[in-house]
Amino acid sequence: MTLSEAAHQAIRRKIITGVLAPGSKLVVATLADSLNLSATPINEALAAMEREGLVTYAPHRGYFVRTVTPEDIQEIYLVRETFELLAVRHAAQNAHKKVAEQLGEILRQSRQSLRATDTTQFSDLDLDFHHVIWNSLNNSLATRIGELIGAQIRLLVATTARAPGRFRGAFEEHNEIYKAIKNRNPVRAESAMRKHLRNAKTALERAVLEDLGAPASRVSQIKSKPPSAGDTGQILSMKRATRQKAD
Repeated sequence: MTLSEAAHQAIRRKIITGVLAPGSKLVVATLADSLNLSATPINEALAAMEREGLVTYAPHRGYFVRTVTPEDIQEIYLVRETFELLAVRHAAQNAHKKVAEQLGEILRQSRQSLRATDTTQFSDLDLDFHHVIWNSLNNSLATRIGELIGAQIRLLVATTARAPGRFRGAFEEHNEIYKAIKNRNPVRAESAMRKHLRNAKTALERAVLEDLGAPASRVSQIKSKPPSAGDTGQILSMKRATRQKAD
């Protein structure tokens, strides 16, 4: 592992676990000192993370941990649900033994990471699980789409990590998807994936509403369902109001 890769791994861990909160300024000198590295690998790591969508860069201001917005959730999940349902249906229809074995091994490691409360490892395995399904399409364009979506998902995982019990729920949902693929049941696989994605989206929406200071009654109203214009509008209105107060 190179120094920049080590820096990338360490900084990403801090973001996913919430040590570096959304909107936090990433000071190169501070990070270099805390990781006992020079500025060069830190800058290389931050540049790579900007390409992944984990951080943003502002000229003359530096790098910041990217903040998840309601727009991010709507855009990503609109594309993600369409793509993942196609991929999981294909995986179940073909049900290659190697794919099932890979998913089973990832679930085994995921169970261990849950027991060890290692949320960073679980987050990596979560994305690995979906990567196996995407790659089962054996389509270079689909692989590139999956990589693009995966970079965005890494950012969202850092937000859902704050949702109590979400990782346990994700594990159980992955297990249902795995069983459907293993049993060559595309209808059940698609249904399980849809449930998984909508539960993940719900957890994200709740986390964002809490960040915006929404009352508990409003947060509890968010349910697992397809995106609606009304929900999106209410979230965006709250975001604008919060910005106005900050100004």
